[in-house]
Amino acid sequence: MKIEVTKENDIAIVAVEGEIDVETSPQLRERFDELLAQGEHNFVIDMGGVDFIDSSGLAAFVRLFKRVRVGEGDVKLCCVRPEILKIFELTRLNRVFDIFEARTEAVKSFQ
Repeated sequence: MKIEVTKENDIAIVAVEGEIDVETSPQLRERFDELLAQGEHNFVIDMGGVDFIDSSGLAAFVRLFKRVRVGEGDVKLCCVRPEILKIFELTRLNRVFDIFEARTEAVKSFQ
């Protein structure tokens, strides 16, 4: 799994590539923790490169969401492939996260 973080205004954009599973989700949680420790509270997660996610990966996103919402921030997802979107729909997490087709739309939604 590859994680690339960029900043746009006060938004941390986290681009994730590869599989998010029981082996890689601890790395993702650790990166989220580092960003939170740096004071980040608004996140756009670009999932265009994610080709698989399991329950531990979903848990990493839910954990970030809960921690960010306490601090009045938000987590938005973008570029989610149809097969990954289906998992969010089946788990009803599409009702928790705002999901956008494009990164630019997700970033603009913070304004």
